[in-house]
Amino acid sequence: MALTLRRANGGGSPTQPVLLTAALAAVLGAFVYLLWVLAGIAAAGRAEGSPEDALDGGGADALAQPGPRRFDGTSPGAIADALAAALSAGEFETTGVAVVSLDGAVLGGINLDLPGYAASTYKLALLYEAERRVAAGTLTYDDRVPVTDEARAEDLGTIDRLPIAADGTVSLGEALTAMVTFSDNASAVALLRLLGPAEVDAALRGIGVATMSVNDPGLPATARDLALVMAAIARGDGLTQGARDHALGLLAAQEIRSGIPAALDALPGVRRVGNKTGTWPNATRDVAIVETDRGAYVVAIMAEGDWNWDLVQRAARAVHEELTRR
Repeated sequence: MALTLRRANGGGSPTQPVLLTAALAAVLGAFVYLLWVLAGIAAAGRAEGSPEDALDGGGADALAQPGPRRFDGTSPGAIADALAAALSAGEFETTGVAVVSLDGAVLGGINLDLPGYAASTYKLALLYEAERRVAAGTLTYDDRVPVTDEARAEDLGTIDRLPIAADGTVSLGEALTAMVTFSDNASAVALLRLLGPAEVDAALRGIGVATMSVNDPGLPATARDLALVMAAIARGDGLTQGARDHALGLLAAQEIRSGIPAALDALPGVRRVGNKTGTWPNATRDVAIVETDRGAYVVAIMAEGDWNWDLVQRAARAVHEELTRR
């Protein structure tokens, strides 16, 4: 550049090219800085309120995608401290709590990888895999699912609510509704056989779930596992918009709402809570997608005790208050 300028100017002192080069460099640097500033302003504008903030593209009912700015000022340590204040020392040692954003990033919790019996929260994995196959076009909600003797044997008093046809089948949509909204066991076993335990587990591994398994008779899971499955459903990982909305609608229609929903439903800024519970003697589980004015997050709670909803409620409120207090 300096040599070209010297020739164009017909010569001059040896210092002129250096001065011209420095001046041009300064101008170029200022221009680059201006572009950088403008890019930052545009990015900030998108972060504050563009359609990219919501999985549904905006609107009052949109499921907002949370990022660090949504719950800024909250650290994993702060969430653990809030849980320590809400739980007894014994409860703190034996309760698993995982709080994640929709992209699966851990916001905080305690005993995230403490394994335990999933109870009926394993049905969340079946819901995810069924919706994945509907999205892929290999299943439809109208497909018929056999309710076999094996499935009927697992009934705990809800099978009369299943609209079983004369040929002994229900539709896939009917089975999913029963399994999720009133935690019917017969429909869950029927779906497990339809989908295949190994295939369901493979889908779980694909979203980073390490311990949870429907192919293991012990139905192991951790709080982190449950949160990751719920987050995958909520963000629509591998799902069409229709399949994702169908799953979220079922979770929001959950009839068993004594845990996380009971703690949060009436709080200011909470739009909707969709959840799936699991209970068994000495095992109370609940995992929920919580939609708020600031965005959405997932919380999974694995507590000891028989139908220990009080503990679940205290933990859920402690998490929510810490996430939203700033």
